[in-house]
Amino acid sequence: MLQRTRLALATSFVVGSLALTACSPDIRKSGYYPLEEELSAISVGTSTRSDVLGLVGSPSIGVPVSDDVLYYVGQRLRHFGPMKPEVVDRQVVVVSFDSRDRVSNVQVLGLEDGQVVVISQRETETITGDYGFFQQLFGNIGNVSAAQIIDG
Repeated sequence: MLQRTRLALATSFVVGSLALTACSPDIRKSGYYPLEEELSAISVGTSTRSDVLGLVGSPSIGVPVSDDVLYYVGQRLRHFGPMKPEVVDRQVVVVSFDSRDRVSNVQVLGLEDGQVVVISQRETETITGDYGFFQQLFGNIGNVSAAQIIDG
């Protein structure tokens, strides 16, 4: 009897531990968070684009050669079971350049500075129009004559 009770307690403990660990939140980091030292090394008016790329690296958004602005974006998401992930932290570093390709502004934006962006739900029309798969596949049957095939 005592052995059964111990087995039941041990089983309950293992099952309870597994249930608790399965429901613990998982924090995932994506993107790039530039270090404070890297950002403080950038001086407005004197640092060039190549200096910024050497210090901080390639941007998350923006073309390193032609854009007037580079964006470094990083965020942390909390995943909790099957629920939708929640954004815990977001940092966007915006580095702007003037016409001489020198840094004109460095701005650090957080989650509280963000705005909701409405994504357009427009659809791109397809070339095929309203034809279905089989209509496209067999649509040319009867449109080609034997003479056209032979004459080449």
